[in-house]
Order: sequence, then structure tokens, then C-alpha cells
Amino acid sequence: MQPPRLEIKNIVKDFGGRRVVDDVNLTVMPGQVTCLLGPSGCGKSTTLRIIAGVEGQDAGEIHVDGKLVCDTAMSLPPEQRNIGLMFQDFALFPHLTVAQNVAFGLAGRKVTDRVHELLAKVGMASHLDDYPHQLSGGEQQRVALARALAPRPRIMLMDEPFSGLDDRLRDDIRDETLEVLKSEGTAVLLVTHEPGEAMRMADEIALMRNGKIVQRGTPYNIYNAPADIEAAAFFSD
Repeated sequence: MQPPRLEIKNIVKDFGGRRVVDDVNLTVMPGQVTCLLGPSGCGKSTTLRIIAGVEGQDAGEIHVDGKLVCDTAMSLPPEQRNIGLMFQDFALFPHLTVAQNVAFGLAGRKVTDRVHELLAKVGMASHLDDYPHQLSGGEQQRVALARALAPRPRIMLMDEPFSGLDDRLRDDIRDETLEVLKSEGTAVLLVTHEPGEAMRMADEIALMRNGKIVQRGTPYNIYNAPADIEAAAFFSD
């Protein structure tokens, strides 16, 4: 049986005596999109940073494809985890062209082919020589996605990646992003505080509150059978 692409076991994180992540368990299979959904300050982004390796946990383990990448005794550095990251601000290098941004960190003879392939996938093939400041917010988001996918990460972590886009663009860009990620077979863990975004994108939603995952399931099941009154109120008036 195929192991989960990402498995989080009993992750705990305290800040200044306050428990921010409280015994979190989660699995994401290859090609699956899981949304970590909850209000601001519930521990979603901290969980993401621990998975990425930029934050250490106080307890628990993280496995990628069945292999341990960190516990409290050992931790692979972020660059060795084969995990891609996308954030709200896109973080493109302003002094590099679109093609150079996507190629950044790649090595080998087929870099140009990979860059052209991904820019075609995200509809940016005609912008190879443009610089980030010449692009709209939606175009920058597409380039950021191409750059994050360039090294073929097994897992993509996304922290509110669409929140900087205006409403007209957001749905289209979200759907396009999902299509590209699915075509690459990437396991996706998306952090959001918007129930509508989670319902639209996720194969599975993990509802988080006060550092704990209080309910997990398909969007249909979570919406129609909320675990408690607070879960129900989060999705609907």
C-alpha cells in the first residue's frame, strides 16, 4: 500500500508558554489537495513552517513518502525535504526576468526545457524576458507557481497564496493553479481562513481551532455534518 506523501504525527509547538500547535495529526496523499482551514492565530501557518523545516517542533514527527524528515532529535534542512513553498507575497526576485526566476535553483542541461514547459502550463510563455514589476498581480502569481514547481517538489505548501489578488482574478487563478498542481501529481497543503476557498479547492478539509484539528473530512461532509456549533458557525450564518 502506498504511504502518504506527507504524514504529520502528534506535532506540538509552544511559544512563550502558550501552546500554538497542539497534537496535530495529518496525512496528504500524492495528488491530493488538503486545506488547513481556521481563523487567524489558530496555528495554521506555524504548522506549515514546521513542515517546511523553517521552524522546529517541541514534539512529534514528520514523514515524507514514509521516510522520517524530522523529529525532536533530527531534522533535515528545508532544501533537502523536496517541499515547495508559496506565500502571499510571491517573493519573486525583482532583478531577474521571468525565465531567470523560474530557473533559479535549478541545475543541469534541461533547465531551459523545464522553464519553457512550466511557463507554457501557466500561460506565461510570452513573458520570458519580462521583469516582475512589468507583470500584474495575477501574472506574478503564475510565475511564482512555476518557480515553486520547477524542482518537481513532492509536496507544495501554500500559505494564503491568493489573498493578494482581487476578487475578479482570484477564482480563475485558483482554478488554474489547481489544474497545474494536479497535472504534476503534487500533494498540496493549503492554508486559508476562507471557508469558500477551502470548499472550492480541497479534496479534504482539516478544520483547526486553538492549535488543534477539530474535524477532518471532505468539504461535503464537513459542511453538512459539522463537529460542533463553532464549526457550523465558521461555514455559515
